Parts: sequence; C-alpha cells; structure tokens
Amino acid sequence: MTVAELKHRLRVRSEYSLRLAAMKDVGRRYPGHTSTSALPQVGPFWRYLFAPLFRRVPWSFKRKAMRVLKMTSQNWPEDARRFGEPWHPPERLQKAQDAER
Repeated sequence: MTVAELKHRLRVRSEYSLRLAAMKDVGRRYPGHTSTSALPQVGPFWRYLFAPLFRRVPWSFKRKAMRVLKMTSQNWPEDARRFGEPWHPPERLQKAQDAER
C-alpha cells in the first residue's frame, strides 16, 4: 500500500467517524425528530478517542498537521478570502472587467 493510499484511507475514515459523531449530536439535540443512523458504526478508537479529541484541538493545529502530511491543496493563496467574506473575482479578472468599461 502506498503512502497516498494510506493518507486517503485515513481521511475517509476520519471524515466518516466525524460525520457519525455529528449525526449523534444532532439526534441528542432534537430528540424524537431524528431517527438512528443507518450507517454502520466505526471502531472504538474512532468513536471514543479520535472524534472527541479532534473536536477539542484548535483549528490552527489541525491546519498545520494537514500541511505537514500534505493532505491539503497545494499552491492555493493563503489569505485570498477570510471566513464569512463574500466571494469577489481575482484581481486579474477585476482589472479585465474594469478595462472593458
């Protein structure tokens, strides 16, 4: 098994376990309005250790870890857009639009 395959399996497994944990939280928040998940449960490590710890780790640490493991997109501008900001065209498109006017 290659390193890329291992990274992919790690990502898939972690996303799945976090999704199940989030669904469980929603079910607790709205009792009687949701049904139990039809998805198969993950192992005890993912359910009792990984998901709770992942939620407590700050985003800055998670981002650094994903970059070190090269599990993120490469060559994307860091501060192109902040969370909650509306989308705006890149500068090169904005200049082209201004030149047309």
